[in-house]
Amino acid sequence: MNNETMSPVEPCVPDDPADGWFGESVAATYDAPGGANAPEPAAAAVDVLEDLAGGGRVLEFAVGTGRIAAPLAARGVPVCGIELSKAMAARIEGKTGGASVDVTIGDMTSTRVPGEFSLVYLVFNTISNVTTQDGQVDVFVNAAAHLRPGGLFLIEVGLPDLRRLPPGQDIVPFAVSPAGEGAG
Repeated sequence: MNNETMSPVEPCVPDDPADGWFGESVAATYDAPGGANAPEPAAAAVDVLEDLAGGGRVLEFAVGTGRIAAPLAARGVPVCGIELSKAMAARIEGKTGGASVDVTIGDMTSTRVPGEFSLVYLVFNTISNVTTQDGQVDVFVNAAAHLRPGGLFLIEVGLPDLRRLPPGQDIVPFAVSPAGEGAG
């Protein structure tokens, strides 16, 4: 398909621009059973984070609906979170352990939470929501500013399998149709 035959694509607009890209329509289905964001796959992450916390306070960047923070808090780990979306954060309190998660609404690149933490974490490819290198560096700087001496910053991100690319190719073009269907 060439550019002359492509129909214009309507820009994707959040429910409420003040709430970021994760407004009510996303928050309502984010933890749907069986999906990638369902609570079941989070259990292993919670085990690792509890161990790394070493009994200290933890801070989750992009805490979302609390699918990691709430179960961690339910185990007695003191948890704070930073979340851009009010709609996502509103769902935390309804989860087991969620009432004890202290959430600050703001951007993980710059929002500060009082105190020091033994662990700051950012899981499930969420760093990819920060779309500039400078912004991603700001996330690391902000994490470092929250850590106590000897504290840890854990970031989880998937890496593409570059071995699947033909020799000399380092990208895979991807297009999204007006109907939201992708093709690579």
